[in-house]
Amino acid sequence: MNCRPDLRLGVLASMLAFAGAAAAVPGGGFHARGQRALAEGDLAAATRAFDGALQSGEVTAPLWVDIGRLRYRAGQHHLALDAAATALEVDPNDPRALEFKAQLTRDAVGVVAALPWFERAVGRAPDDLDLLGEYAATLGEAGRNRDMLRVARRMVELDARHPRAYFLQAVLAARAGLDDLARRLLSRTAGAYDDVPAGQLLAGVLELRAGNAALAIDRFEALARSQPDNAGAALLLGRALLAHGEANEVVARFGPAAARPDASRYLSALVGRAHEQLGRRQEAARYLDRAAEERPSAIAVLPAEARPVTEVAQLRLLLARKEHGQAYALAARLAERYPGSIDVEIATGDVALLTGNSAQALAAYSRAAEVRRDFALVERMVAAQRRLGQDEAARELLAGYLAQNPRSAGASAMLRGGEAPELGGGRIAALLARR
Repeated sequence: MNCRPDLRLGVLASMLAFAGAAAAVPGGGFHARGQRALAEGDLAAATRAFDGALQSGEVTAPLWVDIGRLRYRAGQHHLALDAAATALEVDPNDPRALEFKAQLTRDAVGVVAALPWFERAVGRAPDDLDLLGEYAATLGEAGRNRDMLRVARRMVELDARHPRAYFLQAVLAARAGLDDLARRLLSRTAGAYDDVPAGQLLAGVLELRAGNAALAIDRFEALARSQPDNAGAALLLGRALLAHGEANEVVARFGPAAARPDASRYLSALVGRAHEQLGRRQEAARYLDRAAEERPSAIAVLPAEARPVTEVAQLRLLLARKEHGQAYALAARLAERYPGSIDVEIATGDVALLTGNSAQALAAYSRAAEVRRDFALVERMVAAQRRLGQDEAARELLAGYLAQNPRSAGASAMLRGGEAPELGGGRIAALLARR
């Protein structure tokens, strides 16, 4: 519990992925109308407008990029990949098409594989601030801190008021432990990230490190509300509550999850320290002993209580009740209703994995990984492979993921069973000191 809150650019970049709108299309044509509808969240109107553009012959690489982004937002994830490929067929050198391909590659393969696509895009549009921001964030995820800082400073040269240029540097400073510098840089964003999950995470970590636990709680509460499935945000909130002396709240919120067999060692330690703070030595020892144990990761059903009544929550509830037949039937209905959705594919894989059909689970997970291979999905795939006796394949999967995402502490810990990779804070500090 004495380790510093981690702040990885990978987490922040994933929050920012696909957040920016495509370049504006002048005029009042179908494409421009579709872009406006997409920006307003009216996916049906955007679909009609983009269809009109295709039928009228208004076919460009940026149009296909926007069709891809529309499909992605609509849950047609595999069709989004097809749209990206079509955009590059229309114009292999279009910077928007190259950027979209880079973003999709970052999600599906990893940050290292995405960098050449970003570099090609930047070569075609060297002064595009949104593109440079995506490129800088990805460089940071890949551990290329010097290059990331160079690109961020180039953004400042192009526009001294651009908030993302300062935000990226603030993240880098925070990772290096230069919290005062990080605060100054964050203040240069003029509040642009106050209501953005990435900004709430950074601000909360800085407040927690500075000993301002109450302010950190406010930030992490907002983040947890906006991202209820973000386990990292929940743990940071728990840590801030404990630092503020609210041990009863920690036990109330996290005690049930910490009592589960699949509870992480960190969560066990958090609840153990809360019991210790309350003077419950025996209870504290039970959780702290569990936190000290080396044990394999467990896969279990997350509780569906106190959550919105969604179809995924229904699946969880059916699995928790061991109503496997109904769970399979619901998963099949979802797959039919939302073809090409990786969220449904992952849910289908979860049903299969938790009911003992590891081969079917691995097939569903592998399909989803064609679009988005984050560490949570890799953990599931590893669990399925190990249950199938494919230990070497599981190790190769982890090694490949770590090679593509070198800052993944989770993958490093699973692969080596040891310490997280060196974050290079001293080197980062030396770079940032030369401001």
